[in-house]
Amino acid sequence: MNRNRAIVFILVGALATSLTAAEPRIDIEVCTEPGFALTDAGKWNTMLGELGLASVRIRGAQPGDAPSIKRSGKDDSPSYHVVGMLTADGKLNLPNRGRFAISDKARLAAWFDKLRADGIEAIAVKPAAFGLLPSQLVEVHETLKAPVTFSTKGQAPRDVSKKIADTLPLKFITDAASQRALGSPDPVADELQGLSSGTAIAAVLRPLGLVMVPEKAEGKLRLRIADSRSVKEHWPVGWPPKAAAGETVPELFKFLNVEITDFSLGETLQAIGGRIKVPMVIDYNALARLEVDLATTKVELPKSNTFYAKALDRILFQAKLKYEVRTDEADKPFLWISGIK
Repeated sequence: MNRNRAIVFILVGALATSLTAAEPRIDIEVCTEPGFALTDAGKWNTMLGELGLASVRIRGAQPGDAPSIKRSGKDDSPSYHVVGMLTADGKLNLPNRGRFAISDKARLAAWFDKLRADGIEAIAVKPAAFGLLPSQLVEVHETLKAPVTFSTKGQAPRDVSKKIADTLPLKFITDAASQRALGSPDPVADELQGLSSGTAIAAVLRPLGLVMVPEKAEGKLRLRIADSRSVKEHWPVGWPPKAAAGETVPELFKFLNVEITDFSLGETLQAIGGRIKVPMVIDYNALARLEVDLATTKVELPKSNTFYAKALDRILFQAKLKYEVRTDEADKPFLWISGIK
């Protein structure tokens, strides 16, 4: 008798019927390679049978057998057929370099949970930012493209955040500390109308010491508002532009005759913003750190024939600030004003 074909275990029945209609079905077929101790097959059969799989089958390996996953069924009720290999050293090899010992029950259960929750992509693709799959990150980014359709300047941070959140399909969650911070009496200082929801929310949260973090929990994508000190990565206030600054905001490189005398930094930025036709979003944390007040900090620029980009550089440098061309989630440009250091 061929030793590799000597034993077949099939587990079906109660575990299969316990699956809910909405939960993906997972079957596993385990092939034993030459040298695998068949006396251990029963242990593997028992352990795999405790992981909530629809069926478990152990058989001798055939030519061409290799770890794999195949998907079938409808999008709302998929099924997965997994092929694994039990090797001579007693380890179970699964797709995408998954390798497990008989003692790795918890880690193996997590592998199958990922497959149930997010499909083959969860096994085959390395997670992107925030621990999300690339497709999930794209979904969040696309959702946050929605423009802010109301005026934000002078409005309460909590009101602005709620109005934006109410227009989005992703759920927002906050803890008690974040709720208290959102209740700040200081109004939103920038006009964010027309920018995308993601950039606007990030800008509203930043002066409050808060950030937005996309995550997947309980099988669903959501957006968590958290203290900036409690997270390693967060959604930024805008993104680097896909093209050079001159292509993204061509008005920056238009020449003008300019002279600035006895004007505040705030007045000057407002005037330039109107000329270059892009919003300006201020890093108020940087202004507080540098003790810069937009209303009282005076700037000057001798009469000269220059272009807006250079004039803006010289004006901001006087307050130890700089500007950066960024784009929102919908690729709309804006200028991010922050500290030099």
